[in-house]
Amino acid sequence: MGEIARTAPGVGLALGGGAARGLAHIVVLEALDELGVKPSFVAGCSIGALLGAAYASGLSGGEIREHALSVLGSPGAAARRLFWSGRKDEKAKPINLGLFRPVSLNGLGLVRLVSPPGMAKRIEDAAIPFAVSATDYYAGREVTIVTGDMEEAVAASIAIPGVIEAPRLNGRVMIDGAYTNPVPMDQVRARGCDILVAVDVTGMPVAPPSATTPGPTELILGSTQVMQKEITRLKAEAARPEVMLTPAIDRFGAADFLKIREILAAAEPERDRLKRRLEPMLAENRNGN
Repeated sequence: MGEIARTAPGVGLALGGGAARGLAHIVVLEALDELGVKPSFVAGCSIGALLGAAYASGLSGGEIREHALSVLGSPGAAARRLFWSGRKDEKAKPINLGLFRPVSLNGLGLVRLVSPPGMAKRIEDAAIPFAVSATDYYAGREVTIVTGDMEEAVAASIAIPGVIEAPRLNGRVMIDGAYTNPVPMDQVRARGCDILVAVDVTGMPVAPPSATTPGPTELILGSTQVMQKEITRLKAEAARPEVMLTPAIDRFGAADFLKIREILAAAEPERDRLKRRLEPMLAENRNGN
């Protein structure tokens, strides 16, 4: 890769939540690397917080792809990581098991399990300034985390009620940032970035070929997508991103992590789309216009 180009005052990147659909972010990160651009600020929510943390720590898009494939590229590899993490620390175990409590996933254990080597230990130590979007459950509002333990912040951002538990942050019960800000564009815009690139991987419910009525679980998940999509639309009206990418990943479910290769393939058109949109803007900045 050639010399890193920096725009003035900079390209900002907002990576959204979407569970497995968020693996599409990797293609966008690779495209930025190919352009020779490192954002001056990155904000992430949920899966976007996890991938954004790795990218802000200095890993390339290609390195993140390689690590993600090593974790999710086969059912066997994923199962070995999930059920045998090699860690004795209860906080690091990805699954919470107990006789008198329902089985759930441990957010901090999951983050520690899948985080690539080289991820910054603390948010403020990242190579690129970084913010994590989470939701304070009892306060009912977004929390922007810019300092502190990186893994704990990401674990808070990916917490899905009843499915993934998050560690308390300063005594507060945290849930997924996507409930209040699915694509944290405003966090990036507030940092004065001149070119805002936002990636929306929320997805939308896909109607089946026949007139099948969706079941209760499907309705709950789909309704959440609809809500988050509307929040994102309203946030975009205020933040006005210069580049808004929406990969064609609607057909993938939230838990389709093992379909990583298909998701990356579906997101591939965003590579050229980002380059076509961003290159003229970068040229204008370099020319001092």
